[in-house]
Amino acid sequence: QPPQLQPPRASARGSSQRSASSSATLPGMIMLEMNCDMLCVRTMHVSYVDPDGNPRQKAKSGYHAKVLLLPTCRDIEVSFSAVGGTSVYQVDRSQAQSPWVKDAAGQYVPERFVYASNPPQHLQFFIRGTTLHSWVSDVDERQGSQSLLELVSRDFLCVVSMQVAYTDKVGRRQEWSGSGYKVKCHLQSDATEVEVSFSAVGGRKVQKVDRRDPQRPWIEDANGHRPLELFFYDRLPPCVQYDIRGPAFGPHVSRVFEQRADGDGDGGDLDADALALSSQGRIDLRTSFEVPPDEVPSIGGFVDRVEPHNEFLLPPEVVLFEPTEAEVFHLASGARQIFLNTPLTEHEHAGLGEMHRLLAKRGIGGNNGDFPKYMEQNALRMLQTAKFNVPKAVDMMKTLVKERVRRLPISEPDVVDDLRSGWIYWHGRDRQCRPCLVIRMERIGDMMRDKERTVRSVIATLEYALRYAMVPGRVENWVVIIDLANVFSVVSPMHIGSLSSTAAAIGTTLEKVYCGRMVWIKIINMPGGAVLSKVINSTIPADKKDKVNFPQDVPAALAEHFEHNQLEQRYGGTAPDLKPSETYPYRFFPNPRGDAARGRVHTESQPFVHRANSEVRETEDFSLHDSANLPLHEGTLWDDSSAHARARWLNSAASSSLTPAAAEALSNLRGQVVEPCRDVPAWLEMMNPAALQNQKTEWAETPIKRAECPVRREAQGPEPTAATNSACSDVPAEETFSDGTERAFLIQRSDAITSSSRAGLISVWQDRAETEKEVGRCPR
Repeated sequence: QPPQLQPPRASARGSSQRSASSSATLPGMIMLEMNCDMLCVRTMHVSYVDPDGNPRQKAKSGYHAKVLLLPTCRDIEVSFSAVGGTSVYQVDRSQAQSPWVKDAAGQYVPERFVYASNPPQHLQFFIRGTTLHSWVSDVDERQGSQSLLELVSRDFLCVVSMQVAYTDKVGRRQEWSGSGYKVKCHLQSDATEVEVSFSAVGGRKVQKVDRRDPQRPWIEDANGHRPLELFFYDRLPPCVQYDIRGPAFGPHVSRVFEQRADGDGDGGDLDADALALSSQGRIDLRTSFEVPPDEVPSIGGFVDRVEPHNEFLLPPEVVLFEPTEAEVFHLASGARQIFLNTPLTEHEHAGLGEMHRLLAKRGIGGNNGDFPKYMEQNALRMLQTAKFNVPKAVDMMKTLVKERVRRLPISEPDVVDDLRSGWIYWHGRDRQCRPCLVIRMERIGDMMRDKERTVRSVIATLEYALRYAMVPGRVENWVVIIDLANVFSVVSPMHIGSLSSTAAAIGTTLEKVYCGRMVWIKIINMPGGAVLSKVINSTIPADKKDKVNFPQDVPAALAEHFEHNQLEQRYGGTAPDLKPSETYPYRFFPNPRGDAARGRVHTESQPFVHRANSEVRETEDFSLHDSANLPLHEGTLWDDSSAHARARWLNSAASSSLTPAAAEALSNLRGQVVEPCRDVPAWLEMMNPAALQNQKTEWAETPIKRAECPVRREAQGPEPTAATNSACSDVPAEETFSDGTERAFLIQRSDAITSSSRAGLISVWQDRAETEKEVGRCPR
């Protein structure tokens, strides 16, 4: 098993638009890295089981090599060999002389590192020795966003202390120190102005020597004084190791190994699976934000994510949700709530056209006034928030850059402790599939007095939802519960000023940075007092005040919007109340729509979408987030204000997952039929064809007992349409084998069936099968 290292660590908080070229090339991936001395070339051998359950092997040779694996790989085993020599054998790294380890028979033991599950994000192996006698001298485990500073006493003549000073991402000067024969410091890779110095415990500070001379003579200035050894880095390399030798009153740095950010000659060799995920938009690149502000993406600012998603993050009823007209436009105010992958009004097109012209006049976006990338999907939201005052909407760009763009990307390791404080978290969805944001002020703690830290945790939380929990054109909004229970346990009258400032910052984030997203706020358990009411009121965006209320009967008020399994017990639900540390990763649950999901009926224009009978239709307890990609969650603003604006999205829009209304509107614009997406197979065929093909094979090869279908006529739904019968006429429904089992070929032969008919066949087939557990599939 890999050694259990517990090195001292340094932590840094803050934000920056740019990070150094760090040891992790793709966020969220597992990096296995080998660093060798120059005595011989080694090979790193990696075996593992990929996410599909297939055993895989990789090998990389050189003085420095990397292997990048998907985060869901398991049973990872790493070993090494010297090219032209032998295997790398195991040594006892806990002893100063690192003696060889032998088995009971006196044989050397090959070095193997095994990680059955949840390996560290970055594993770095340091190998020393000759062709016939190589060993792993050190193993470092760290997060992908961190760099390594390591002190190693090679002769063990004294205990050495390493002092590190650096500037974090918000410009604050920080210090760290650690002592021992081997000391490790893990800093965030975007730390700047890093200074490293050393001293012997009980002795003197480490002074400079001339490392170009094998005798390592002391360096002296003109006055005969020996300057101190000080290493300075504008930006941290991925890894720096310092070898220390000498007694307590004469220690010196005998060797420095500095790994370059470009991979030390490795050429940035990345795993093909990782590159494929990047190109498909299934992982977010930190480098996507190391660009000029105008090119920063509109979503995806929460990077270096290691924690797994919830198993019900994106169930089918969310990705296939079809909003009504009252859900596209707010029933009371008439404000638009669904902005993307949907047709816009003439008034909205006119406003967008004015924005383009004003941007072009100000020299932004070229002659056509193209929107910067960070506002491509948000332009109409900003315009509506500004009440179609075009200059005011354009001026909101400054706020977006200042409050969002300059803070991104936000790395999960930087904020994970704050996310696990439980003061702000996602929990379930309402019946319109909108995620619910819970804010519990009693848990805010010392963040109340740190506005920047608070805003960063809010942005990280909201960016997560935009990137992983939303489906443009279907689900684009969230709802908010602000719980003020026990708030006075953390907010004394002396801290009202700090709370007011923090609350105002949260309000700005919700009102101007993520405008047009919030549907309603319910403020519950609010203690009396006009002062606190004023503070809380500052968090409420101006155009949302009519959607804010203060319910007294909390369970009854929330039951109007949620299924019971979506809420914690403290709010009248059945989900367990969460401790602060349990709130991240965020919690989502199946069947957010309840009976509403079963209320979609079959019509001639919408054949066989869902069963209307709740006794027949079962909830779909699985998630499609593994097949979702960045374009799905990003969406497109159908800006038809000019021919140039229309050309930027018209062709690509047809490949999106569209509702029937959106597909009909796009068909009229393109002059050719665009099919809506209304069932899981069609969605998978669009997003992840490989996963669909695997599922087809599983369905087709499932043995089925012969049985009569006992479903009553009224439970079977309407008779199949002519189109359905025609599509099925040449498709064998079943085949009996010698063992008495049957296999259905309907799904496997779905290429002969239209998408709408296939949806109906699958629905009828599943509904009838679920009515009687022992019935596998209905022949019809």
